[in-house]
Amino acid sequence: MSRFEVLCVTMHQQDFSKLKEMNIRSDVVFANQSDHTSYEELEFDGYTAKMISTETRGVGINRNFSLMYATADICLFADDDVVYNDDYADVILAEFEAHPDADVFIFHFDTDSERKQVKYLKTKKCGRFSRMPWGGIRIAFRLSSVKKANINFTTLFGGGCLFPSGEDSMWLAEAKRKGLTFYVSNKTIGRVKFDESTWFTGYDEKFYFAKGAFYQAVHPKTFWLWMNYFVLRTKGMGKLKAAEKRRWIKQGRVGYKTMKGFEAAEKE
Repeated sequence: MSRFEVLCVTMHQQDFSKLKEMNIRSDVVFANQSDHTSYEELEFDGYTAKMISTETRGVGINRNFSLMYATADICLFADDDVVYNDDYADVILAEFEAHPDADVFIFHFDTDSERKQVKYLKTKKCGRFSRMPWGGIRIAFRLSSVKKANINFTTLFGGGCLFPSGEDSMWLAEAKRKGLTFYVSNKTIGRVKFDESTWFTGYDEKFYFAKGAFYQAVHPKTFWLWMNYFVLRTKGMGKLKAAEKRRWIKQGRVGYKTMKGFEAAEKE
């Protein structure tokens, strides 16, 4: 049986109360954005919880901290607002054991957000050109595959960073570019309230600015195709007209090139 570990980004934790809140029943690494630097361990129910507290801010850099301290064969990225099903670890390990060629597995969470309801009818291998509409908490992976490919999170994108979103998609794109094999699972491993996002405030100017920065970073040669595709895909969503969406996406492109965030673009 492979070893399994949850890699969770959190903030301002003073103890290990998240173990109960999240229903964690496995080894876990907490990357804790705090006001001090420390390392703590706790043995519970036959498992080990690690807490790495630092004063650094940003989802990407703290996911990288959790990767640095990970030791299990199979790992799962996490945010601290998820609640796992009792059997989540067994479900994840079973999928990897049934598909030995899988490097990355995508699992489902029940949620109150229709925008995030992406569930698959059956477990299947992803093709080269498959879409990847998956947030970080759905990503489980073989640690050896990720380390061998030297895949880390960007520190420019995500909560607490210059550009507020896109770090998970960039990680996935890098993993696919480096040849990792992806599967999606029809198994549900927990639940989460996506509608309480810390960065998504609707299909507004900030949202399209972030998309523009993301497309410039990941698809610079086909930026214009991605921009027009996304404007069409979000038709009728939000109050912005198509021309306004394009303008803010292009502003995001400039923002990435000049390393200036949304606040700077608002002032221009």
